Amino acid sequence: MTLRRKVFHLLTAMSAAFLVGTTSLTAVVAASKRDDNIVSGKSTHAKVGQYVNAKAAVTIDAKTGRILYNQNGQQKMPIASVIKILTLAVIEQDVASGHLSWNQRVKINKPVAKIANDWHFSNVELDAGHRYTIRELAESMMIVSADGSAAALAIADAGSTAKFNQKMQAVARKAGVKDAKIYNMIGLDNGSLGKLKLKGVPNSAENQLSALDVAKISRYLIRHYPQSLSITKGNHVNFRANDHQQYDLVNINMMLSGNPLAPVGWDVDGLKTGTTDKAGNCFAGTEKDGSKRYITVVLNVQGNYNAQFTETIKMLQDVSGKTITTQQTTQDNQQASNNGSLQPQQ
Repeated sequence: MTLRRKVFHLLTAMSAAFLVGTTSLTAVVAASKRDDNIVSGKSTHAKVGQYVNAKAAVTIDAKTGRILYNQNGQQKMPIASVIKILTLAVIEQDVASGHLSWNQRVKINKPVAKIANDWHFSNVELDAGHRYTIRELAESMMIVSADGSAAALAIADAGSTAKFNQKMQAVARKAGVKDAKIYNMIGLDNGSLGKLKLKGVPNSAENQLSALDVAKISRYLIRHYPQSLSITKGNHVNFRANDHQQYDLVNINMMLSGNPLAPVGWDVDGLKTGTTDKAGNCFAGTEKDGSKRYITVVLNVQGNYNAQFTETIKMLQDVSGKTITTQQTTQDNQQASNNGSLQPQQ
């Protein structure tokens, strides 16, 4: 069992997931060019990161694109399922253009079903021949990182991994990313896609982007398609696996409100985790402190699964200059206070 799958099983067990029961193209390109000039990795105002326990870590101002924290932010490395942010950006683009619709029903073919029902991967059940809406597939892709759902979206949109990959490359360029290695919509190595893999590409090939690349794409998504946050901020969503079975999908972003690692007084509404053996634990988030929105990226975080969130909080503290408490520390402090008040006087 891969590390990625182990983590997914652990989180679903702990969270009780799967409970049965019209901007013109010219304007967009011009905007992306401006973004690229800002999010360039050359900001003299960025703090040079030394303290986040990750191979790469970046924070940018979501409004201005200014880099606020940069720790090895330009190095290309595997990012696992964080690539699904780019996958969602392509889907949002094609819904906006009318090529797709959220209520459109997608029939699952056998190659997609094989990925969706492989226990090695993060997934929800997708049955061959059954139909799911674009919205259902996008929600399960972003909330529980369903690999089969990402594959289904790509095939429904473009017909093949190769053609969808071309769309991913084009959107990445609009976001200001020009030299990333992008192979597929899921975040797995090429060989894991079976019949959907790219021909002429080594089976070991895996998407590689820098933390700054991920920040640019994340910023592009929420600036051009802010409605995408309605998906990524959901703590849970009902998923109809088939005519006889439904699941309650619980978001694996532990910084969302209601989770132990949610920062008190902040509004976290995205974006995406990712884990593979090569990538380690990765997280791209967007967090609001009042009217100020940050985009954070940590790649290959050392430690356990929750470390990607605690290291993100550490980076936000450094950038904002504020001490950040989480819901868990608040509860612990309250419990300690209550226990202290019950101690007999000496």
